[in-house]
Amino acid sequence: MTSPVQPTPLNLQAGRVAATSVGVETFALTGFAFFYAWELLTGQGSDPIIVLMSIVLFIVFIVGFGYVAYGLWHRNPRAQAPAIAANGLLVPLGIAMFQFAPALVAGGVLLTGLAVVISTLAMGSLD
Repeated sequence: MTSPVQPTPLNLQAGRVAATSVGVETFALTGFAFFYAWELLTGQGSDPIIVLMSIVLFIVFIVGFGYVAYGLWHRNPRAQAPAIAANGLLVPLGIAMFQFAPALVAGGVLLTGLAVVISTLAMGSLD
């Protein structure tokens, strides 16, 4: 049996960057959930059921991303795959958003997705 390899300072720093970035994404999702809740409470949504289900979906992602951020911070090997998968999907979304969203928003989505994928891979193997 081999002893586990100790992470380098670069591996530790990459993990902190990944965890913090996913935490920021979680915070942004929380803001969207509150926006939809406000929309539901003030009756501004087009269909209350759709707005309510959107809130439920945001809560599911908030919990999931929160656990991923926690797992990355504590170097849990089960947190790497969902972080890479979810943020890998943000990269083409960010590129596509340049056609219909402000450049700052599209660039933020693209750069955050790239930062999480790269920093998660830079953490090294967590076995």
